[in-house]
Amino acid sequence: MATALIVNLLVVLALAAGMSLASPLFGPRRTLPREKGLPYETGMPPFGAPYGRMTASYWRFAVLFVVFDVDLAFLVPWVLLRRHLTFEAMVSMSAFLLLIGLTLAYLWRKGALECD
Repeated sequence: MATALIVNLLVVLALAAGMSLASPLFGPRRTLPREKGLPYETGMPPFGAPYGRMTASYWRFAVLFVVFDVDLAFLVPWVLLRRHLTFEAMVSMSAFLLLIGLTLAYLWRKGALECD
């Protein structure tokens, strides 16, 4: 069992290294004029650095998305197997849903879902 895991890990690492090294070797090598290499912003010249700081509201929405996306990852198997679950599993998932609902209500009340 451990040898299969090690072999699988080595194959994955070899593939990742091979793809990383093959990209510059076989990829396109063309240089663009300065104007064509700029990031596109609605047809206007960029007004700031492309790697600027993100605002706090962006991070808030990103974290909220991750939180509610992860809970869906837990809910999908539960929904698909609900006929075969025991009473304890139903109670625990109901408590999980209650916690998610309370979190959403709290965030809504605090205004965390409002655009600034």
